[in-house]
Amino acid sequence: MELLLIDDDEIDRTAIIRALAQSDIGFNVVEANCAQVGLDLVRLQRFDGIILDYRLPDANGLELLPQLHSTAGDATAVVMISRYEDENLADRCIEMGAQDFLLKDEVNTRRLTRAIRLAKQRASMSRELQKTHERLRNLAEHDSLTHLLNRYGFEVSLSRALAMAREQNAELALILLDLDDFKGVNDTHGHQMGDRLLVDVAARLRQVVPDDCLLARVGGDEFVVVLSGNQVLLTAEPLAAALLQTLQPVFTIDEQPLFIGACAGIASYGALASNSSGLLKCADIALYRAKQRGRNQLQLYSEALDLAVQQRQHIATGLRQALEFEQFRLFYQGKFNAHTGALEGMEALLRWQHPQDGLIAPDCFLPVAEELGMMDAICEWVLPTACRQTQQWLQQLPAHQRLTIAVNLSASQKLQDKLLQQVEMALCSSGLPAELLELEITENALIEKPRELAEVLEDVVAMGVTLSLDDFGTGFSSLEHVKDFPIKVLKIDKSFVWGIEQDERARCLLAALINFARGFNVLSVAEGIETASQAQFCRDHGCHLLQGYLYGKPMPPEQFWRQYLQPLIAGQA
Repeated sequence: MELLLIDDDEIDRTAIIRALAQSDIGFNVVEANCAQVGLDLVRLQRFDGIILDYRLPDANGLELLPQLHSTAGDATAVVMISRYEDENLADRCIEMGAQDFLLKDEVNTRRLTRAIRLAKQRASMSRELQKTHERLRNLAEHDSLTHLLNRYGFEVSLSRALAMAREQNAELALILLDLDDFKGVNDTHGHQMGDRLLVDVAARLRQVVPDDCLLARVGGDEFVVVLSGNQVLLTAEPLAAALLQTLQPVFTIDEQPLFIGACAGIASYGALASNSSGLLKCADIALYRAKQRGRNQLQLYSEALDLAVQQRQHIATGLRQALEFEQFRLFYQGKFNAHTGALEGMEALLRWQHPQDGLIAPDCFLPVAEELGMMDAICEWVLPTACRQTQQWLQQLPAHQRLTIAVNLSASQKLQDKLLQQVEMALCSSGLPAELLELEITENALIEKPRELAEVLEDVVAMGVTLSLDDFGTGFSSLEHVKDFPIKVLKIDKSFVWGIEQDERARCLLAALINFARGFNVLSVAEGIETASQAQFCRDHGCHLLQGYLYGKPMPPEQFWRQYLQPLIAGQA
C-alpha cells in the first residue's frame, strides 16, 4: 500500500515506519514534515492512505483534513494520530472525515496495521455509499422520461444560481414554456404517444439551449430555461423566440405527423422577482398573458405588466366583497324608436361603486369576475334588480306605456343549468310581465354545447321572454346562430356604426346587416349612435331601434326617471 506519513516529529516518524515494516502488509511510506509538503505530495501522487499528525507547525489536522479530502479524493483513507488523549478530539476528527484516530503511545505494528486496514475498508464503504447517494440524488432530481432536471432538481439548481447571481451581482433570467394543446395529443393519440412527443420536444430544446444554461421539465408539458451571467437580459427574448421556433416543424412518431407549438413567459431577477418563487410566479403570469394572445406567443414580465397584475389582484379581492356589501349599481340607457324617437325600452348596465376607487366601469372588472366564476352570482342580483326597477316605473307610468328592459348574459355563466330558474325567480319576485324582459346573449356564449343551450333558450322564450343577439357581426357563425336559436332581436355592434361617415365600405356593411335582420324578420338595434348623421343613416335603411350617446349616456335610475320617464307622466296630464 502507498502511504503518506505527515508528522513534524522525526522520532515519531521513524517509530511508525519501523512498526509498519514489521507488518505482513507491504507499505511504501512517503514522509512529509509539515502540512504544505503533505498537500504538495498529495497533488503529485495517489496514496491509499494518509497517517496525519494532529499538530503540525503550519496547521492542525482538523484544518488540513478537508483540503486533503478535496485533493486526494474519497478513495484515500486517513488515520489521525496524536500524542494527547482527548475523546472530544477523536470525535471531531472522525466527524471531519478521518476514518480512525490513534494515540502515538498506542502505535505498534498490530494496532497500526489494523487501523490502516479498517480505515481503507471504511473509506471504500464511504465511497460506495457516496456513489449510491449520487445515484439516488440523480433519480430524485431528474425526470425519468426526458432525463432533464425535474421540478425538485430545477428548484435546487435555481436556488444555487440565484445565490451566485447575488454574490457576483450578475443577471439571471427565466424562460417558462408551455406546449399548446398537449392534452389534445394525449386524448387523440394516447399517453404513450404523448410521452414520446415529450422526449422529442426535450431533444429539440437541448439543441437550442446553450450548455451553460439550465434546462428542466417542471410539469406535464412545461419546460423551463435559466440563463445567468452577463447580458442575459438581452439574450432571453431571442432565445425564447428560438425555442418556440424549434418546436414549429412537424414531429413524426410512428409515421404519425404531430404539430405542437408552445408559448413562453420570461421573467428576470431583480426588483419585481427577488427569489425563486417570485421568478416562477412572474414567468407564469407572463406565460398566461402570452397564451391569452394565441399560439406561439411570448411575453416578458415587465413593470407595466406587474402593475396590471396588482390592479387585477386589487379588483379580484374587492369583487369578493362587492356582492356581500351591496356595492353594485345598475345604470340604464334608453333604446329609442328610429322613426318616432319615442322611448321603447332600456338596457340595464352594471357598475361597481367601489368604496375607495369610486365608480368602476364594467370593462375594468367583468373580465376578472368571469375568470373568478362570479357571473352566475352577479346575474342572480342583476336580473331581479332590473326587473323590479322596471316594474316599479311601469306602475307609475300611464297604463298604455310599454317599456322593455334588456339584461346582458355572460358566456361564463352556467346558462344550461341555471338560466331558466333565474328568469323564473326574477319575473316572479318582481311581477314584471315576461314579454317586457329581453335577454342579450353574445355569440361566444352560443358556441359551447349549442344543442343543450338551444333547448334552455327555447324554454325561456316559451315563457314570453325576448332573446337578443348582442354584438352581432363580431363573433362566429352569425347566420347559423340566427337560424338555430330563437333570436328575435339583433343588436348591431357599435364598431359597424362608427365608421360610416368616412368609409363607403362601412356604410355598405351596416346597410347589409340591417337588411339581414329584416330578411330574418327580427328587430334590429344599432348601438353606439353618437351623431345625427349616424341616426339618419340607420333610419333610412330601416333599423328599428337606436341606442347611444346621441340620445343619452347610461345613468343611475333616479336620473333616468327624471330625464325620460317623468316627462311621460307630465305629457299624460
